[in-house]
Amino acid sequence: MRRKRIFAAVLAGAMLFSAGCGKEETVEEEAAPAGTAVEVMEVQAGEMSAEYAVTGKVAAVNEVQVFPLLAGQVMTLPVKEGDKVSKGQTLFTVDTTTVTSTMGALQQSYSATKTATDRAIESAQIGVEQAQRTVDNTQALFEAGAAAEQDVTNAKQALVQAQAAVAQAQAQQAASLAQIQASLDQITSQAELGTVTAPCSGTVTTVNLVRGGMASSAQPGVVIAEDGKVEVQTSVAEDVYTNIKAGDEAGVVISVLSDDMVRGTIASLPAAANVQTSLYDISITLPSNVNPPIGAFATVTFYTNRRENTLSVPTEAILTGANEEQYVFVVDDFGSGDTVTRVAVETGLVSKMDTEILSGLAEGDVVVVKGQSYLSDGGMVRVVTGEDSVLNETEGPDDAPAAADGEG
Repeated sequence: MRRKRIFAAVLAGAMLFSAGCGKEETVEEEAAPAGTAVEVMEVQAGEMSAEYAVTGKVAAVNEVQVFPLLAGQVMTLPVKEGDKVSKGQTLFTVDTTTVTSTMGALQQSYSATKTATDRAIESAQIGVEQAQRTVDNTQALFEAGAAAEQDVTNAKQALVQAQAAVAQAQAQQAASLAQIQASLDQITSQAELGTVTAPCSGTVTTVNLVRGGMASSAQPGVVIAEDGKVEVQTSVAEDVYTNIKAGDEAGVVISVLSDDMVRGTIASLPAAANVQTSLYDISITLPSNVNPPIGAFATVTFYTNRRENTLSVPTEAILTGANEEQYVFVVDDFGSGDTVTRVAVETGLVSKMDTEILSGLAEGDVVVVKGQSYLSDGGMVRVVTGEDSVLNETEGPDDAPAAADGEG
């Protein structure tokens, strides 16, 4: 029994000691600076616009599709996607043996025909030589009185006939050889189609062939982005379309290159919406030093309803009260005061980060942008930097359940 009393006394002493320590900690907490810690910013006038972000894709400004002009097996394929090619460079070759298989026989036929017709022409020319000698001899006899005039006439007619025979032999040769040559030229032209070259300089974006596979004119074998020029293509709804124009600036972020936004330019606007999507297809020109890969995704931000010399504050600074009233907290006599006033505001444009203030604030007012949710009209505040903000000094939502459990 006595041991229990001693234990109880010790326990009571320990509790009193703990209570004393707790009291000291409370005193220390009460010594903390007065006022709610907040971050602020000065209201300034400047340019503002509404922002609309949409997803787009990098595409070639002008894509040139190169089709095989001769069906057959792909023999060589020296290019791949992403390669830079110049005009006239070989893209691929197709097997031409089926086309050229008759060329040897035609060449032999050409040689044989020429040989035969050459002989016919030579024979006809010999006939002309003989007829000419007959004319000369008959003319001499006629002049000597040994031949009649009719004999001279007959000899000259025989010469004309011999000359006509030569012309006919030559014409027959030309016709026969021309027919064979036409067949050879046709085969040569078809064989040349087996070598497909780039019609322009640019970057290869698509290769639909494989070496050893079959080439068909049903689909392009290679697609080239002419001169390697690319743009961002996207689509917007009517409410955005009616507030932009060609030449306007658009912000573009292409994540495969960087998370930084670059300034693009709206290249053109369509006359009508896409019949399939009911959206308006827009092209964005990129700066010359930005060269993303074709097919990369992009985020495009359009700026509409641009306004000059307008007041705005960060959207997060604006709170909503009863009856949808919007208000902010303004620091009284910033630099010397330590209280805030609740000020009702009328808002206008809303951008990605800021909201236009139509009434309620003036340029130079100091508005609370962080910690405003903890304030009330006339409340005391102390302005701090980001690392000392109220968000770091106040228990967060995750701490509340733990405290409740502790009380239980």
